[in-house]
Amino acid sequence: MDFGLLYEMQRPNDEFKIDYDALIEETFEQIVLADEVGFDYVWFVEHHFLTTFSGSSAPEVIISALAR
Repeated sequence: MDFGLLYEMQRPNDEFKIDYDALIEETFEQIVLADEVGFDYVWFVEHHFLTTFSGSSAPEVIISALAR
């Protein structure tokens, strides 16, 4: 059986004050830990124009950065 994670990279709506650097760094830390404990894959959704909700407008960029 395989186990994976699905990420929307969500943040609460706080008057457009999303700290994208922290959001991406926290996501990377979680995924590195998931890999270390044996998770098999990660999925990312793609949201456009949801600036107060999701920081995942280009999942291929996030996945490329994780592959480094």
